[in-house]
Amino acid sequence: MRGSDCNNNNNNLIYLTLVALLVISLFSCSPNQTFASIQSDLEKIDAKGLVILEGASLIDGTGSPPRNDSVVVLKDERILTVTDKGSYTTYPKDSEIVNLTGRFLIPGLFDMHAHVAGVLDLSYNQTISENTLEALLDNGITTIRNPGGPTKESVALRDAVAAGQIKGPQIFTAGRLINGLPFPTRFVETIANTEAEVREEVKRQADAGVDYVKLYVGLYPNLVKTAIDEAHNQGIKVIGHLYLTSWTDAANLGIDALTHGVPVSPFLLSEDKREIFIENGRGPFDHFLWLNLVDLNSTKINEMINALVKNKIPVDPTLSIYEAMLKDDPQNQHLWSKVLQLTKILYDHGVTIMSGTDIPNFGLIPGISLHHELELLVKAGINPLNVIKIATSNGADALGILDDVGTIEAGKQADMIILNANPIINIRNIGAIEGVIEDGQFFNHK
Repeated sequence: MRGSDCNNNNNNLIYLTLVALLVISLFSCSPNQTFASIQSDLEKIDAKGLVILEGASLIDGTGSPPRNDSVVVLKDERILTVTDKGSYTTYPKDSEIVNLTGRFLIPGLFDMHAHVAGVLDLSYNQTISENTLEALLDNGITTIRNPGGPTKESVALRDAVAAGQIKGPQIFTAGRLINGLPFPTRFVETIANTEAEVREEVKRQADAGVDYVKLYVGLYPNLVKTAIDEAHNQGIKVIGHLYLTSWTDAANLGIDALTHGVPVSPFLLSEDKREIFIENGRGPFDHFLWLNLVDLNSTKINEMINALVKNKIPVDPTLSIYEAMLKDDPQNQHLWSKVLQLTKILYDHGVTIMSGTDIPNFGLIPGISLHHELELLVKAGINPLNVIKIATSNGADALGILDDVGTIEAGKQADMIILNANPIINIRNIGAIEGVIEDGQFFNHK
């Protein structure tokens, strides 16, 4: 009896081992085989002719729920039709069909704070810039805003990408920072202390072909107003990283966008806290003291939020840089929750939030750092579906190009990413990229 049990146990063990080996074999082989198959199909997407992407779960960037079994028809570099398999039954004979069953299709991402031409004075390096742009595109970023760099080189980089001479995302760029004497920096900047000097620099950058001018921490409200008026007169927009001018004042003066989610300024603190900050703080970059002093429920902060909402001023919080600052500072790590809380307060009150990183500062890696930024927005309490909207259509809207990109809708430019995992279940799956399509052209993800 024991011998029979032993034989049966041996047979069962052999059977289970064979089954286990078979399962391991199937799971180890099938992803590579599937990937090879889809790569072969994706290479048909070359911005020429008719291509039908069928079967993917579509997350279109509008904030609408995912659409299963979608059909997205591309004609050259544009999106011709967006529907589902049940409604799309007649396939043109000359079309290429790419089966995306089990995949997820989202719009190309936006990094609204990408210093791709360097930001430190005399730091421009053509090779580094080209490698940065390629890394961004490989990681699904199809549009960026460069909020400051050497003027001539930044504009040339934008134009080279537009002309197809360099591989990279579409660029909207500012030139060198316009700053004031109280707080000079090591960044690429010009110091303008009078309204005449501000106007002259704005005109100079407009003539060079920038899309934006970037105003910096050392400018008082009268100089900020002068810059905004002159820039709008020249047909270009204005971004601000400000200190001597509060976000409240900047919004009411007509600025087009504000950067960084911790708006350090003594004028956003109560009178008693303002005195403490001025006496003990280190100026515009003393984020931690300001965070320790600010009351997020104060009248000053509520007035700021109301001004942002009323004037429709978008903000890119760049949460990654605050995470990096606090990482090695045990004394102030309790402030991280306050950073996230402020971002969520802005979002809940209707401020337009955008996705941006501040590469290459703090050692942030192009592309990957934007994926992480989206994780941090989820940690702040924004659900993944809306975070994808933040990273796509919100950026397009802020740039004034939502009619052309930012969502997967008929008539728009074919900028999209193919994922092999669901980013709604876990936003980290935004990095599970199988392919990137920009302007209807497939780029192999490395």
